[in-house]
Amino acid sequence: MKSAKIQTNGGPKYLAIANDFRIGIKSLKYKGGDLFPDDRTLCRKLGCSRPTIHKAFDILEREGHVRIIQGSGVYVDNAGIKEETHPKIGHENLSIIGVPGGETWETHSEKLTEHHIVNTILANKDENTKYEPLRIAYINPSELKAKLIYYRDILDGLIIVPAQYGLLSDSVQYVLKRKIPTIFAGLQIPYQLKNISVDRVYADEFRGAYELGRYFIERGHTEIGFIHDYRSHGKDPRIDGFTTALKEAGLKALMPLDALKGLNGTHSKTYLFLQQLGTDCTKKLMNRKKRPTAIMCINDLSAVGAFEELTRMGISMPDEVELFGFSNDIESRRFFSNGINPISTVAVPRKTLAEESFKLLLKRMNNPGIPVQVVALPTTIIHRETSKGRNASASKSVKGSMPDPENDIELINKQIIGKVDLGWQV
Repeated sequence: MKSAKIQTNGGPKYLAIANDFRIGIKSLKYKGGDLFPDDRTLCRKLGCSRPTIHKAFDILEREGHVRIIQGSGVYVDNAGIKEETHPKIGHENLSIIGVPGGETWETHSEKLTEHHIVNTILANKDENTKYEPLRIAYINPSELKAKLIYYRDILDGLIIVPAQYGLLSDSVQYVLKRKIPTIFAGLQIPYQLKNISVDRVYADEFRGAYELGRYFIERGHTEIGFIHDYRSHGKDPRIDGFTTALKEAGLKALMPLDALKGLNGTHSKTYLFLQQLGTDCTKKLMNRKKRPTAIMCINDLSAVGAFEELTRMGISMPDEVELFGFSNDIESRRFFSNGINPISTVAVPRKTLAEESFKLLLKRMNNPGIPVQVVALPTTIIHRETSKGRNASASKSVKGSMPDPENDIELINKQIIGKVDLGWQV
């Protein structure tokens, strides 16, 4: 907000300030959910005292133009001014499902589950109710909480999607206190959420990593490399699952953690850091006297770096080394000229996760008194060019050339566009 000279026309200044804000709200200069600057900032910019600001906002609150939330701030409420923009006007049988989405996510893969959830909501109708997704975009946790406060009266439910748990403690507590039906839908559930009484659907990454460890053992591997970011140690189910499988067989994963020391802060983009992580750790592993004959990478981007380094060293995959990533993400494709990732992986069921999350949300909305529900979905080992196993649904290993509609974000977006008539982007 720039410094402004308020025209009082001889009247009280608080009335002039209220009128100036009123005009801005009606013209949508200030959008619903926007947080006004704090008192000190407004006083400095408008050349007035705090009591003057408070009187102006008191008027606007009585008129329904703003909401004053003690301890939080003053929020624009232009839905009360322009009623036709309120999502439920003329749609009495409409259920609004909020889908918070971070605007700072770096990768398409982080957005995939969110997009699948939106598509699932759009595809589900019954004879009495229409369901509509309301994407609540935010940059930081305080902005998300502000928007949840703003939309609290119209939300019938929430599905909170990946990459947000560590950031959203205040928002989580808010929705629980408000008793808004909420589902956490994630590729994994962090340990800090496991003691919170909230419904959740997640991919069982512990079991997926454990089963990959068992696959390596059954193939006769005893020298097994494991590439991961050591900062996640003890907090990531993939690490726990893989090391548990090896420990049960009397084995210990080869983890070149010292290779990470020179990596911290070397890349501003996460995907570049992860690729370099795979490269440097593989170099360390393959310089050992006893080289690993199998390597698990904690994600597909690290596996790309490992694949590049093994190729550079002239090491044959899968004959000399079996290599696996984890997640079956789409970012890894960018590193291959044909757009096809040849690296075997453990796939997480993003589409199924979205469908099961929506089913569970409807169950919670219709039966608010039922106990907390937890759904763990199985992952799938996918064999491509870097492993010797065979896929359960194929007579020979998949070479990565099959269409993958579940991870095609452009296709998913095309399915969404044109279906959302009540504000996919908030």
